[in-house]
Amino acid sequence: MATDGRILDAQGAVVSLRGVNWFGAETPDLVVHGLWTRNYKDMITQMKSLGFNAVRLPFCPTTVRSTGRPSGALNTSLNPDLANKTPLQVLDRIVAELATNGFYVLLDHHRPDCNAISTTPQISGYSLDQWVADLQFVADRYKNVPNVFAIDLKNEPHSIGGSGALWGTGDINNDWKLAAEKAGSAVLATNSRLLVFVEGVSDNGGRCENPDAHWWGGNIEPVSCYPIDSTKIPRNKLVLSPHIYGPSVSNQPYFNDGTAFPNNMPAIWQNQLGRFMGQYAVVLGEFGGKFADKDRQWQVKFVDWLKCKGVRNFFYWSWNPNSGDTGGILQDDWQTVSQDKYNNLKRLWDGSATDSSVCQ
Repeated sequence: MATDGRILDAQGAVVSLRGVNWFGAETPDLVVHGLWTRNYKDMITQMKSLGFNAVRLPFCPTTVRSTGRPSGALNTSLNPDLANKTPLQVLDRIVAELATNGFYVLLDHHRPDCNAISTTPQISGYSLDQWVADLQFVADRYKNVPNVFAIDLKNEPHSIGGSGALWGTGDINNDWKLAAEKAGSAVLATNSRLLVFVEGVSDNGGRCENPDAHWWGGNIEPVSCYPIDSTKIPRNKLVLSPHIYGPSVSNQPYFNDGTAFPNNMPAIWQNQLGRFMGQYAVVLGEFGGKFADKDRQWQVKFVDWLKCKGVRNFFYWSWNPNSGDTGGILQDDWQTVSQDKYNNLKRLWDGSATDSSVCQ
């Protein structure tokens, strides 16, 4: 696959990624969640029936290294073909079933210790070189599965109090751009068929960014001053993949702008995201929320804005209902669809009208 400001398949046709995040394998459970109460094939069939055609699968190093067997998170009576499988073998089965159903699969290196989202790819006991090696392992393992079309190098690089992942410092230990170039180049050397998803950072210390607050992994603005080296990750293999959320995840000053909210948001989104769309392939790796009160306003306005921008590539967070600050497409019974949330999201591909005032 390739990019030209859009996502293109092997034949050069434009692809629209209507994606969801199905998490769990990046946690100590080491397998996608919901397998304790449903059959994985049934869930994939339901995803397809709802119109989704892509899934982002987070993983952690132990997912691909463990020789143990998942226990409490996997009901083998409901999923008998996953019995006595390692976490990696379970992932293989999930990927294969998604491919059989025509899904595009994005593999996401989410948490280096399977517990917390780190600021940088490396943490104590897990080096940059180990991170790169794990990415290469995954790239090689699915080399012959065309539906595995991309790898998301690291989930939500960010800084806290000025320490952590930044963009453009020149030091690979805290310069996410340099680390991403190193990893992306290695991934493509292993599997040249893949696309490389590079997320943003968070606030970048005032370096090449607007002052409005950014989300972890959401700040791609510094690419305008410190572009990705195309000799490391060619432009036609690069996807910028910011994350963005609304009030249910964390409060931001622009959510409290009196009567201006949510009509103040499109100008902020344009500064943070819109000006890069078309110049780069931009795919939202995560967005979502509870879909109540102000968060409902935010999501409706955001979908309107995406429709105005012609954006049809995204991975909604999440399929799972057990994401505490967002909920999911499914309700807590792991069966019933959150219909109002889904209906809003579906507007991105069902041809429905949008609020034209957002397009101004």
